[in-house]
Amino acid sequence: MKSLRLALIAAAFAAPAMAQEGPSTGGQAIGGLFDALGLRKPVPAPADFVRETRPRQLDYVPLAPAPEPVQAKKNASDLQAAGAALDRAAAENKRRAARVKIPD
Repeated sequence: MKSLRLALIAAAFAAPAMAQEGPSTGGQAIGGLFDALGLRKPVPAPADFVRETRPRQLDYVPLAPAPEPVQAKKNASDLQAAGAALDRAAAENKRRAARVKIPD
């Protein structure tokens, strides 16, 4: 009985330590299992013509336009305008909420 307790204590302390080294997703765990069992082949090397025709550095062309840079500093008039817009939105929401009837 004492050895069972010691084994359970050791397992309780070993599990978090092993979890840090384990895969972060279930797919990685399954892939590791397939690799260990030899069920998955390694990725073959590309053919010579593919290796020769591909550029070393792939140029990525985004499909969506680049986001506008956010202005880090705002002046006082911009902040007051934003505050006034929020106050108007809050007043409108309170006005709409006053019309809602709560069912019994």
